[in-house]
Amino acid sequence: MEGRALRDLDDGLAAWLISPAGLDAVGRVTHDLDDGRDELAISTRLRSTIDDADRRAVAISAGVARRRARHRWPDADQLLFTREGLEQASDPEVSHWRARRFPTGSATMDLCAGVGGDTLALGEQVTAVTAVDIDPGRLRLLRHNAAVRGIEVTAIVADALTIERDDDVWVHADPSRRAGTRRLRALRDHQPSVPALAVRHRDAPGSGIVLSPGVDLADPDLPDGELEFVALQGALTEAVMWLGDARRKGTSASATLLPGEHHRRREGDPEGLEVGGIGSHIIEVAAAAVRARLHTEIGAEVGARRIATRRALLTSDALLPVSPWYRSRTVEAVLTTRTKDIRRWLRSADERPLEIATHGLSIDVDQVWRGLGRPPRGPQSRRLDLIRTDDGAVAVLST
Repeated sequence: MEGRALRDLDDGLAAWLISPAGLDAVGRVTHDLDDGRDELAISTRLRSTIDDADRRAVAISAGVARRRARHRWPDADQLLFTREGLEQASDPEVSHWRARRFPTGSATMDLCAGVGGDTLALGEQVTAVTAVDIDPGRLRLLRHNAAVRGIEVTAIVADALTIERDDDVWVHADPSRRAGTRRLRALRDHQPSVPALAVRHRDAPGSGIVLSPGVDLADPDLPDGELEFVALQGALTEAVMWLGDARRKGTSASATLLPGEHHRRREGDPEGLEVGGIGSHIIEVAAAAVRARLHTEIGAEVGARRIATRRALLTSDALLPVSPWYRSRTVEAVLTTRTKDIRRWLRSADERPLEIATHGLSIDVDQVWRGLGRPPRGPQSRRLDLIRTDDGAVAVLST
């Protein structure tokens, strides 16, 4: 059984969901899910007290989302989400990091606020926060969540591109990057359009617009500001375009690693890094730093060199100190990319799981894995990097 998605949550259903009866239903659903009951059985049990099928569906959706939110929100059992709303919400640690860019004494408008994940973080940082969304149902859940936290929020049903805003109000916006199941790549296709948002609110003292981490750096609609790439627990999570006073002076790009709040900035264009042969160690720079074009700076700091002119993978002749900004592996062998040569070497080595990655080569990783005899995959693995170099291609095995 599929629960009702957030986009189908009309205002009447949202009003019921935050009522004592709705909250009681969500609590019972959550308890039944914790006990191992499936959604169909839960829906059947709810019929004795809830006649309306839509109410049963939205209560189940909220219960499922609440359980999924527990590892991200400690107070998830008091908050209200729906499945789609939870999927669209930023991780609280990322939201709080972002909120710190907004001055403590400022008034801030959170556009495309959804059910309020970013609004809650902003509400704990700034003096006054206004949540704006075109969906009144979402804003009802947002008001509930803000009340749970004891955060005062003004919620307005309005379009982010037409809402009136005082000149001294800062702006935060997280436009939708999906149309149904399709990911939107071009910034002008975001909902609302990123270039339209930037133009409409260009007179704000400062603003931050959340983007996909895969944003095309050559997109002609990319605003001129500081583009920050954020990774959480090693996974590249998002990019944020900071404009006006939210942009750090002189910074064109930056990278942040969470938790730990490791942060680096880039000012201007990066200098080149020497290209040379593969040394005793291969160095994979954190994806957030690569996207911010900070890998050459990091490589220069540790005395590394490029494996190829257009590759972010680096190499070194010495063991490097441990750092959150890169992963260093000891090179075991440098081979051709022919499967039979790699297979022959693996037969002579100790057995361990194999991780395969490609760099600039159009190779089917699963096909390579099958050609190598389907070796096991998993943690504590040996790494096979298939790399396009300036002179051809090589296979590097490392641990």
